[in-house]
This record gives sequence, C-alpha cells and structure tokens, in this order.
Amino acid sequence: MLPPKPNGYIWHPFNDLILRRMTPKKLLAAAFCGLCITNANAQNGSADPVLMTVDRQPVTRAEFEAIYKKNNKEASVTKEALDEYLELFINYKLKVREAETLGMDTISKFRNELDGYRKQLARPYLIDRELNDALMREAYDRSTQEVRASHILLQVSPDASPEDTMAVWKRITALRDRIVKGEDFATVAKGVGGSEDPSAQKNGGDLGWFSALQMVYPFENAAFSTPEGTVSQPVRTRFGYHVVKVTGRRPARGQMKVAHIMLRSTDQDSPEKQQNAEQRIREIHRQLASNAITFSEAALKYSEDESSSTKGGELAQFGTGKMIEEFEDAAFALKQPGQMSEPIKSRFGWHIIRCIEAIPPPTYDQAKSELKTKIARDSPAEITRKAFMERLRKEYAFTTYPKNFDKAIALIDTNVFKKGTATTDTIIRRQYAEGPFTKGKGKKAVRYRRELAGAIIGGRMLAAKSRPYEEMTQTLDDTVVVREVMEGWAYDRKKAAKLTKPVFTFAGGTVSQRDLLDQIESRQRRERVQAIPGYASARMMEYADERILAYEDSKLEEKYPEFRMLMKEYRDGILLFELTDQKVWGKAVKDSTGLGAFHKANSDRFMWPTRYECDLYACADAAVSKQMRANLKRGKRGKDLMDIVNKSNPLALSIDGGIFSAEEKPFLAGLSAIGLSKDIAFEGKVMVADVKRILQPAPKAIDEARGVITAAYQDHLEKEWIGELRAKYPVTVDKAVLYSIK
Repeated sequence: MLPPKPNGYIWHPFNDLILRRMTPKKLLAAAFCGLCITNANAQNGSADPVLMTVDRQPVTRAEFEAIYKKNNKEASVTKEALDEYLELFINYKLKVREAETLGMDTISKFRNELDGYRKQLARPYLIDRELNDALMREAYDRSTQEVRASHILLQVSPDASPEDTMAVWKRITALRDRIVKGEDFATVAKGVGGSEDPSAQKNGGDLGWFSALQMVYPFENAAFSTPEGTVSQPVRTRFGYHVVKVTGRRPARGQMKVAHIMLRSTDQDSPEKQQNAEQRIREIHRQLASNAITFSEAALKYSEDESSSTKGGELAQFGTGKMIEEFEDAAFALKQPGQMSEPIKSRFGWHIIRCIEAIPPPTYDQAKSELKTKIARDSPAEITRKAFMERLRKEYAFTTYPKNFDKAIALIDTNVFKKGTATTDTIIRRQYAEGPFTKGKGKKAVRYRRELAGAIIGGRMLAAKSRPYEEMTQTLDDTVVVREVMEGWAYDRKKAAKLTKPVFTFAGGTVSQRDLLDQIESRQRRERVQAIPGYASARMMEYADERILAYEDSKLEEKYPEFRMLMKEYRDGILLFELTDQKVWGKAVKDSTGLGAFHKANSDRFMWPTRYECDLYACADAAVSKQMRANLKRGKRGKDLMDIVNKSNPLALSIDGGIFSAEEKPFLAGLSAIGLSKDIAFEGKVMVADVKRILQPAPKAIDEARGVITAAYQDHLEKEWIGELRAKYPVTVDKAVLYSIK
C-alpha cells in the first residue's frame, strides 16, 4: 500500500479531493478502490472534450468525470456539487503540475515506485480473466460435493521420452482392462506390477474423501467426471499415469471447530493396556456428562494430546480430508456448539470430541477470494496461462520458421545439459590455477571453472572457507582439493555469424537464430539429457511467451482505457503525496519555529474550556449518596469509604478523580462553587462532585495539544501553498463541458 499521511490521514491518490466530502466509511473504501479494476468511462478521442487547462495542459471531461463519480457514487450530480468538486480538483491538478515542473516525475525513486504499482495493477490483465472466472465457478461448484476415490499410479516424469511415456501408458491401460473385466481394484493395486503409490499396499489405493482443489487438477477432473462405481480412462499428472475409481459422492460437510480429549492406545499395546485406556476414557466421559468436571479441565488433566491439552483440547478448524476418517465422521455428526460425542476409537487411541462451531459450506461470494488465491498457485493457473498465451499468439500473428530453427539448433550439443556438473581432484598447490579453462579441442572442447575446495592436512580435509584452513600454515607443496565445474555449452560464434534469419516473429518484433542461441546459452542448467530438437523447441516457446507477454504488458494502456486511467491516478497520486509531504505534512512536523509562531498568533483557537478539579462519586441511588456523605463527614476517603458503602452491594459506589471539562462530564456544567455539589441525576445514577478548584478558560500549550495544532498548521500551510500555485499557473475552465456531466 501507499504510505499513510501523517497525523492519522488515510492516503489515496485523491485524498485532497475527498477528505472534505466523504464519511469515514466511504473514505476508507476509497483508499483501496484504486486496487480494483473499474470502468472509468475514460474513452479518449473526439467525443472527449477538454474540460479545463492547467498551465496550458489539457484535462479531459472523462478524467474529471471518472474521479468525480468514483468518489461520489451515491450522490446525485448537481451544478452545485460539480462546482464544489471542481475547486478541489483544480487544487489537486495544480499540485501535480508543480511536481512535474520540479521534475519529480523523472527521478528514479518515483519511476521505481510507479513501476512497482504497475506490476501489481497489470496482473489481472495478463491472464485469461473469463477462463479464470469459469475455473473459479467450477471449483466452487465442485466444492459443494465430496468424492471418495481409489487410484492406481504408475510413475513417469513430465519430461519423459515419448517411448518411455508410451510404455507406461500401455501398462496402466492393461491394469484398467483387468479391473473393467471384473478383477478387484484393491487387489490389482496391491499386486505385482500394480500401483506405485507406496500407500497402496495398506489402503488398496483408497484415498478417502476429498473435494475441489485438494488434488492436482487433472486428477480432480477425472474424479469429478467419472460416474460412481466406474473406472476412469488413464489420466496423466505430473506424478505419472493414474486410473481412478469413484466409490462415493456426498454433499460437502463444511468446516468444523472442535476440542477433544485423547488417550493414546494402539493395536500394538497389550490387551490389558488397551482395556485400561477404554475404561479411563469412559469414566472421563461419565464425569463430563454429569458436569462433575468441565471439558477444558478434563483436557488439561487427562488428555494425552500435548499440543491441545493446555488449550482446553481445542484443535485448528478443519474440513474433509484433514483428519482421520473416524474422527471426522464423529466430529461432523455434532451439529450444535457444546454437543459432545461418545468415546470413539481411532488408530491413535480414544477420543471424546466437543463441538465448538459447525461451519456450513460458504456461498460463492464468500469463497471467491480464497478460490482465486488457490487457483493462482495450483495447476488451474497453468490452464489459464496457456489459454491466454494461445490467444495472444493469434492476436499478434506469432509465426515460427522451422527451417531457420533447425539450422540454429544444429550448433547445440549435449553439453547444454551438463552445466554445473563437477568433479573433485587433488593436486599440489603450486599446480593450482583458479578460474576458467578448457579441456579438449575443436568439437570436443569443454569449458570448466576450477575452484579451491580445501586442503588435506594430517589425513583430513579442511574446507577452504573454514577457520582451521585460514589458520593453517600454507605452502606450495600442500595437497589441495579442487572442484572442476563444467560451464556448459557455448555455441561457435564464427559458425553463427551468418545466422541472422528469424526463428519466430510477432507484432512486437523478430527473434533471430543468434538471438535464440544466446537465450539458450544464457539459461542452460544441469538437467536430464534429452533430444535436442524437443529441448530447443521448448526453450524457444518459453522465450516467445516471455516476449509476447512483455509486448502485451506494454500495450495495456492502449488496449484498456480503465487501466490507463488507473495508472494516471497512481502516477499523479504518488507525485501529489511526495510534494505535499515536503510542502505541508512533513514541514508542519519539522518546522518547530513556524509551528510556534502559528500557535502564538492563533492561541485563541486552542483553548481549554472551563474545567473542574474534583472527586466524583457515582452512587447507585439517593440512599447511597446519603450514606456516602455521612461517611465523608467522618473523614472516610477512597478505599475506606468504598469498603463501608459497598459492603452489601459491590456496585453501590464508585469513585473517580482528576480534572474534567463539562464535555467529558456533562453533569458538571453550571457548577460554580467549591465543595460538595448537590445530588445530580445522570444516566440512572446519582452523581456528587467534590470540587477542589474551578479552572477558567485558558490557551493550551503546544505540548498539551500538539496534534490538533499541527493539523491546523498543516491546513494553514496548504492554503498558503494553494494560493501561490493559483497565482503561478493559469487555469481555464469550460463550464459548459463541466455541466454536461450527468
């Protein structure tokens, strides 16, 4: 967020326009509205007349209208409202113009800050928003259901060769055929050549219940689209190939907030120990049911779940798939806060569960923000990215040139997969030379970088950057350990000198054969050796997507008027903030001499009202007041007085003391005598004031009202500054254009 204005202001690009017109609630909303994508109605062109000029710089009606309507959404458009708002808008534009004249829009700090905001604001425009919305709706619809499924997994890496991929596909298809023909799914999953999910040997492939966005997206699609009781076709995920059998469907159960008491007991315990655990949990349940002990007390005293026992047994909120099934089923069976389960057994032991809150599934609007975040970091985000890039490629006439590409990649060899590969050797220190070197000649030449790893002293190695190494006495005859790190592939510059033809073009430019080679060389890393044409093609498409996306980014202001308007708001807002901080906010805080002079000249504006130094007695009724007065006469004060009066009713009397104004204590208004006042009825009580002094109105010292005085000084500085700017920069307004706004 942008920085806050000093002294409690909430900053927004248009604060100076809205501070005087908006309620606190609207002001707070406006502070964040710039982060939203809005329709600013900012259509440039002949239909957008000039409303005004500031220092001969034109300002269109669309710009003024967008800002006016954004900050006055609920107000009707009247001539008086337009006139009032125009004055604030002129002040705003004058400040921005002054910042431009001072060159504040050219300094690197401003450019970096604006670029940072632009990256944030551009994100929603650099995805397929329609598809993203559809995926959010799909995820929500699926989240209203829960699916139970089993799977068989055969592993294959995402970048496996076509031959390896086909072999795994044939195997998974054969397993599916066996199940479809009648073999038991769990038996096939656990059998020889079956599932490569390690848990399958225990659960037969059963994954339990789950809902949307809990599995990788292709697997989720298979689970939600396969009819109950049937087996899906093979589906590919980043883990490999799966076949999925759907074994159940039910409505989503929402979320639960519970507390539990647990006694540990497993099947590996002796029968006597298991029986003892059951007897103890049932006795605890009996005590809870008879209210002999509270749940929190029992959790602290008996529960063997150390992470929750000190918190009354309270667990983090959870939904389906987060706890073991028997625990979840017992928890979700509790519908009302305070409702308690019977003792239940899990593989961890015995539990008693108490409902704190049963939270129903959210509505779409309630879930939208969380769904958006989850989709952005999960595999559906890749779907929207691919769809968006496909659309951009078509829009910008992306074209590849395969023959030119083939000639370029002929210069690539398998060293492109070996960057970072290291070998270790020992040599005499006098033979060691740090830095790059080449092994081999011609086509077999490979670049390496030699690094010192340490030295061998007394049969053990001392690492080069360790203290023992630094403290050792070094000689040229030391045996040192060196690492020779492969620098990877580099293309032959002489052979590439004529490789200037395009490998791809689009509306934003041309990428040549040498450009592609440079890109591949600069981004190579150690990875699995694979076919070079496929590898190079993937790298080219990655580079193409980067270039196309950057080009789309550069066109956002041109393509989307609302984005252009939003960026202008942020640009002008940053300038406005920086300059106003220098001229008004920061100056008022730092200029102690000016603040003192302003206070002295305006001391009558910062006055203490009549104040009363007194003790205040709040009595439950007149009888208490009478008793209190009688004890005061006997010399009773403070705690001694309250102990006597409150003996039978602890709330009969309360005492407060200090210096108060009638604004703080309205019942003091009109008191003019020192000593005990009469009984004063106030808010259902009888008040008595024992007045020690009456302080007459007097000016406040700066330290007694620094915040208020500083704010007034800021207003004073701003008015003076606006006067200077209005005298410095000519402003013209076409009132006919202004009043055409409806």
